[in-house]
Amino acid sequence: MKKLIFTNNLVIKEILFATACIFAILVYNPLSVHAADSDTVVALGADLSDSQRATVLSLMELTEADLKNCTVIYTTNAEEHQYLDSYIDPSIIGRRALTSVKMTKAAPGSGITVTTQNVNYCTTGMYRNALLTAGVEDRNVLIVSPFPTSGTAGLIGAVRAYEASSGSKVDDKALDGALNEIVTTGEISEQLEGVSNEDVEALVAWLKSMIATGKLDTSDENSIRGTIKEGEDKFGVKLSDSEKDQIVSLLKKLDALGLNGTYLIDQAQNLYQKYGSDIVNQAQTVIDDAVKDAAGQAARSFFTSVKDSFTGFFTKLFNKN
Repeated sequence: MKKLIFTNNLVIKEILFATACIFAILVYNPLSVHAADSDTVVALGADLSDSQRATVLSLMELTEADLKNCTVIYTTNAEEHQYLDSYIDPSIIGRRALTSVKMTKAAPGSGITVTTQNVNYCTTGMYRNALLTAGVEDRNVLIVSPFPTSGTAGLIGAVRAYEASSGSKVDDKALDGALNEIVTTGEISEQLEGVSNEDVEALVAWLKSMIATGKLDTSDENSIRGTIKEGEDKFGVKLSDSEKDQIVSLLKKLDALGLNGTYLIDQAQNLYQKYGSDIVNQAQTVIDDAVKDAAGQAARSFFTSVKDSFTGFFTKLFNKN
């Protein structure tokens, strides 16, 4: 296990905000919402057989009766090919839409929580990062399949569920960028030996946050490659030239989307234990900055209410080490 210590304020902001998200999840316990809550959206694969549908609903802890109180939509195989054929061999996508999604609203400011069942390629971190790229906010997402699959098409169902939940259309370019990201992250994770999925996810998340906060100019390719090199050193990831080319192309596409910096810092949710005690020394200043930068009154109020709690939390956490 690599021990990585950072003093970069951006990374510290990522960690503090992410931990605040965890705190909100524990306090509000959004996963305890009853399955039949009206805020629940279920996106079912349009080609599920009766037995497969029953399996999917069981994994979601739903019944057919519960669905009457949910918003139910369907994703099609045609949609999967429309958005994924550019990134994945069409034969891998297949001819049936099976991956399904259950989505519930979470407390304002709590970010995105993803869990999966029978998904063996896309990780929860890959989904979360890509959903943030697509503009999804404050949702609990469960992605399931009736039997083990890659789950790549689940991102389409999750985005469609968010549209139904929020009443807002996700731009096709944002969805394309999110799919590009999840496939690129997965391919690189699969190709690298001795590197965890989490390290690659963290690298991509960090690069996105550099764009969102204006610290990376994607019009300067030398600057992009220099920043990728910095990320390799930070996260212990060694990329080949072709993998760097993939990331350069992805970052240029993502920059054109106008990424939301406030929500992108949610990426560090599972990474804070990798960082050193320097975080504590700057915690109060960084949280204050986060309050100032937070988008919207709800986020500002949230940061203010947990400021003192989390300074103490980090102090206790690192004093134990």
